Amino acid sequence: MNFLKKLFGNEHSKEESFIPIPVQTISGLEPIVVYAVERLCPSMEEQKYTFTYLLEHTEANDTLGQLTLLRVGIKNLENIMKKNTSLTIRYAIYSERFPNMKAARKWVKSI
Repeated sequence: MNFLKKLFGNEHSKEESFIPIPVQTISGLEPIVVYAVERLCPSMEEQKYTFTYLLEHTEANDTLGQLTLLRVGIKNLENIMKKNTSLTIRYAIYSERFPNMKAARKWVKSI
């Protein structure tokens, strides 16, 4: 049975084998984050703004936090912050955070 699973793979191995390959390399951001930005933001100006925003408002290499911020949407987050000025970006990201990297990877694969 193990031989067949290894030979033909299974659902989990397909998810784990997804390797995003971004066009750009951005210091402080993992390739999966850069790939997600490239998929979500069509123009270079939007990408530059998003990379800068991620680097300024998240900890370096906080992949789950950065992907969560992308999923929530920077513009959406800014609107939420205007309505509730006591809310911090860290709290907003934490409250919407992906439960694990598998869920984050699945979301990135879907975009």
